[in-house]
Amino acid sequence: MVPTDSAAPAIDTEDLEIREMRLEDIHRVFALGERLFTADRWPSLYRTWDEYEVVGLFASDGDFCFVADLADRIVGFALGTLIEKRRSAWKYGYLLWLGTDPQLRRMGIARQLVEQFTEQCIDEGARMMMVDTAAENEAAIRFFRRQGYGKSVQHVYMSKNLTSMPQYRRRRKDA
Repeated sequence: MVPTDSAAPAIDTEDLEIREMRLEDIHRVFALGERLFTADRWPSLYRTWDEYEVVGLFASDGDFCFVADLADRIVGFALGTLIEKRRSAWKYGYLLWLGTDPQLRRMGIARQLVEQFTEQCIDEGARMMMVDTAAENEAAIRFFRRQGYGKSVQHVYMSKNLTSMPQYRRRRKDA
């Protein structure tokens, strides 16, 4: 048994299996992600958590989609892809989504998922791996640094609220 904080149930991590995601896991991965990646907590201008994201990654990059299965319950996932650029010898592993059940955090589940994803990237010839997270997500940044990620690059996303523009109001009024 691994001790956990008083709010989380004690679990035997020996029962934890990190494995490739299966078709029948998709709805459980999506449901866990819905709890984790709400628009108000993790807004993103370039990627959103939705059923198409999960199904699309599973369909196109199933070899890079892993789940943490605890007694037939999905308690975590790592979803990613392999990027190959034309006329380049380099392949990149890109971890797009990583999530664990909030009640089971700090038990090494995310670390094991990242390790499995890393092994798959190495097996497929990737020379580098990438992740991204919101700049204010300090817990994720600390976690990824502990996993050996570094050389963070800042990127600025800008938005424009169209609802204040006259043409928006006109079109919405006519609709």
